Amino acid sequence: MARQITPTHSGAGWELYTGDCADVMAALPAESVDSIVTSPPYAMQRKSTYGGIPEAEYPAWTVAWMAEARRILKPTGSVIINISPHIKNGNLSDYVLRTRLALRDDGWIEPDELVWHKTDAMPTGARNKPRRAWEHLLWLAKARWHYSDALAGGSAPVRKYARTGTSAASRNGWAHGTAGPLLDNPVTRVSNVLVAGKAKRTGFDHPAPFPVAVAEWCGKLICPPGGTILDPFNGSASTGVAALRNGWNYIGIDAVPEYIEMSGRRLDHEAAKEAA
Repeated sequence: MARQITPTHSGAGWELYTGDCADVMAALPAESVDSIVTSPPYAMQRKSTYGGIPEAEYPAWTVAWMAEARRILKPTGSVIINISPHIKNGNLSDYVLRTRLALRDDGWIEPDELVWHKTDAMPTGARNKPRRAWEHLLWLAKARWHYSDALAGGSAPVRKYARTGTSAASRNGWAHGTAGPLLDNPVTRVSNVLVAGKAKRTGFDHPAPFPVAVAEWCGKLICPPGGTILDPFNGSASTGVAALRNGWNYIGIDAVPEYIEMSGRRLDHEAAKEAA
């Protein structure tokens, strides 16, 4: 039985908790959350501003907090983690790859590979290499049959396809044959690449701000209407802002009290805007 826990701040449809994410999630009811969208620390890349996790420990650390995530997720729930490796001694760091494999070994399903194309990424790195302009959006599901709605993030084109044969492509409306009746079939043609810029300064700033547009796109994919979305690394509550704008309930967790205080002010401000 989960212990009782009191939010540090709360409002209509949202709660913020201060503490280690695994400890706080351990106190939440089982199967009470529809989805998790988050951007955890990128190993030790920003340790001077908000701490970090050594690369060697990162896979085990992620598996541990994701175990609590599995317990509180509903059977159809899933998680999207924004993360990016860095170049170390001229070589791409491998902790993200090892973390993905560790999560699979722990029983998580990876439904697809999602990419955030950062249109305004900083031109960092070696002068003889292309600018690094994308980040991972790791999608992990609790079970094979999970909730997702690819069309929720935007309108997909509707094209006429001839549905021929019995192949999986034909059944899903992707067939290009000419035999058989042409059907008005709303085929999902939404890309698994999100094109969005970095977070803009809002007055509620964080050392590593997470763009609301990214949180919103991920939430629309994996959170059902009226569902509950959780961010175990709340930061400045960008996922919470996306939740208020889309009618989801929100739970945010952060170990840094000042970020929780700032997030409370930001969500109060956003709620007032939505109510106006």
